[in-house]
Amino acid sequence: MKNKVIIGTIFLGTVLMAGGVNITKDLESIVIKEDNKDIKIERIQDTKHRLTSSFTKTSRECPPFCIQPMNIGKVKTIGEIELLRYIQDMQKEDSDMLLIDARTRDWYRGGTIPSAINLPFTMLKKDSKYLKKILKLLGAKEVDGKWNFDRVPTMIIFSNGIWDEQATKEIKSLVSLGCPEDKILYYRGGMQNWHILGLTVK
Repeated sequence: MKNKVIIGTIFLGTVLMAGGVNITKDLESIVIKEDNKDIKIERIQDTKHRLTSSFTKTSRECPPFCIQPMNIGKVKTIGEIELLRYIQDMQKEDSDMLLIDARTRDWYRGGTIPSAINLPFTMLKKDSKYLKKILKLLGAKEVDGKWNFDRVPTMIIFSNGIWDEQATKEIKSLVSLGCPEDKILYYRGGMQNWHILGLTVK
């Protein structure tokens, strides 16, 4: 009888500890549609998983890989939970938001956050030949040589992480062109934090 109680206790303890790796206590995952396919955003379930990519590096030459500020002007900085909520909201038909990966194409092709579009920071430089086209695609209108951003969606902008200035440069470019700071959200953690938390990459 004593042995049965001990075995039962061990079994119960194992069941209680065998839960999944949730995003939060109350959120297991989210499912979004992209290109008419369901994509499940969740954390890697293997608790022994370790990073093996370039995101394992802790130190990079500065410049150019300098630690970025928490705040860029009055642009609001967000974390992963907020970003996941916005990604869910973006699935609604009346959504007026864009998730923008500000990294160059080679980085983007190596994996990004589901639902993100690639708008490299280089395309928004004042001397970029793509600048006017990109701004018009975003919904901005040129009036008397100045850009009006009233019809531009709220943009969530990220790059590789807190050591990467690509998102910072894109945000500063948009603000210098006249984009209101409240039209921009900054996911400072970027791809490094996304990978560290074991979240789905597309």
